[in-house]
Amino acid sequence: MAKVMIVDDNRDIVETLKSIMEMEGHETETAYDGEEFLERVESVNPDLVLLDVMMPGLTTKEILGRLKERELNHFKIIFVTVVRFSEDERKRLMTEFNIQDFVTKPFNLSDLVKKVKIALLQK
Repeated sequence: MAKVMIVDDNRDIVETLKSIMEMEGHETETAYDGEEFLERVESVNPDLVLLDVMMPGLTTKEILGRLKERELNHFKIIFVTVVRFSEDERKRLMTEFNIQDFVTKPFNLSDLVKKVKIALLQK
């Protein structure tokens, strides 16, 4: 299937997402903050990243900015977040940073799986 990298500071959420993705047949890698993600993303070479929006350390904008600077845009990103974005902000992020979708915490498992499948099928 695909390689999915899960980035979240909450270890319970990481383990839950990891289990779900592995049950769906995906290979998984994990990171627990933005710095670790940025250090490992090139070597991991994921197809999709499930990225928490609110983590200690680097802000989401800093993470996305560093990805853009390093021209790391070959993978898709789904935000996993408690933050509600305006429709305009969602569209801007999706256009500028290859954000495929948004999953709101607490997430519905079947909705999450569906969004991952759709993101992986899109060119």
